[in-house]
Amino acid sequence: MNTIRYVVLLMLFAVLTVPTASAGEYYLMPDDISVENPGDCTTVSVWLNATQGVLAGLFTILYDSNCADITSFTYNDSCFVDPPTIAIVPGRLTCGYANMPGGIPYISSCTPGLVHLGDFEICSNTTTTTPCQTDLVFYVGLDTWCTGIWDMGGAIPFTVKNGSFVCGTTPPAEPYSKPLYEGWNLISLPLVPAEDNSASAVLSGVSYDAVYQYSVTSKEFEGIESTDAMNPGTGYFVHATADCTWEYNGTAYNSLDMSLEPGLNMVGWLNCSKDADDALSSLSGEYHYVAQWDTTAGKFEVYNPAAPFNDFTAMDRGAGYFISAKQGCKLSESC
Repeated sequence: MNTIRYVVLLMLFAVLTVPTASAGEYYLMPDDISVENPGDCTTVSVWLNATQGVLAGLFTILYDSNCADITSFTYNDSCFVDPPTIAIVPGRLTCGYANMPGGIPYISSCTPGLVHLGDFEICSNTTTTTPCQTDLVFYVGLDTWCTGIWDMGGAIPFTVKNGSFVCGTTPPAEPYSKPLYEGWNLISLPLVPAEDNSASAVLSGVSYDAVYQYSVTSKEFEGIESTDAMNPGTGYFVHATADCTWEYNGTAYNSLDMSLEPGLNMVGWLNCSKDADDALSSLSGEYHYVAQWDTTAGKFEVYNPAAPFNDFTAMDRGAGYFISAKQGCKLSESC
C-alpha cells in the first residue's frame, strides 16, 4: 500500500508548477562508460545531488537497446526507506523512491546532500557490431515515468547530467583510392565513410555525372542523387566524365551478411581481396555466375564456378559485382 500511495503522490505532484531555482541534479558515476567486447558488463551508480530536503523522486534512464541492455538495478534504501518501484524494459530503466515510513511522508534525513540511489548493471549486447555507442539519458518529459524530485510542497526543480556507453574502440580512419576511367565504373565502398556518406561526399573529387544502383525488386537501375547515401555492401555504377582518382576516408568494412534474391543482385565487396571460390563459399551451389565490369574494354567479365576457364578469379576491394542467384540465399564473408 505504501508503494501505491507514493506513486499516486508523485503523479499528483508532477502537475504542480515548478519554481525556477535549481534544487538538485541527477548524475551517473562514472558517466562515460566503456567495455571492450560484446557481452561485457559494468556497473554504474545513480546519484542525486539534493540541495534541499527531498521527500520522493523518480528517474528514468533511456538508452539504445540495439547496443546495450541494463540487466539489473540494486536499490540503496539507506536514505529513502519505502520499497522502490523498479521497471526494466529494453531501452529503459525506471525507479521511483520515497521516504514514507509507516505511510507518513518525511523529508529524507540524507537531504540536502549527496544521495547514492543505487547501481545498475549494463552489458553490451552479444550480437552487437562493435564499435557501438549509446547515450544514457535521464528522461524529462510528460509521461508518468518522467524524471522528477518532490518535497512536501510538490515538484522541485532539478537538472540532469547524462552519460554514454561504448562497446569496442572505433578504429582510426584510413584512406582509400582507386583509379576511375572515363565511362561506366562498377564500384563498391571498402570503407565505411568516416563522416558523411552522401554521394557528393563519398565521390568528392571524382568527375562524374551519374550514379546508379540496381533494384532487385523493380529489376531496374535507379539513380542516386548527390544527397543520397552510399553504403558498403552495395554495388554502384558511376559514370566518370574523365579519367580521375576516387579517394575517401573511412574504417574498414570487414564483414558482410546479406540476403540475395533470385536473379541478379548488384553487390559490393569487403576491404580485402579473396579468391572467388573461397569468397563465395557461402553460396556454393546457389548461384549461376558472378560478373564484373571492365571499363576499358566496355564489357562484362564473368566468373562461373562450373566453367574450366574464367575472365577473373578474385573478388577485389573497391569493385562491384553482379551475382546471379538461383534462389533466395545469403552471402556471408569476412576478411
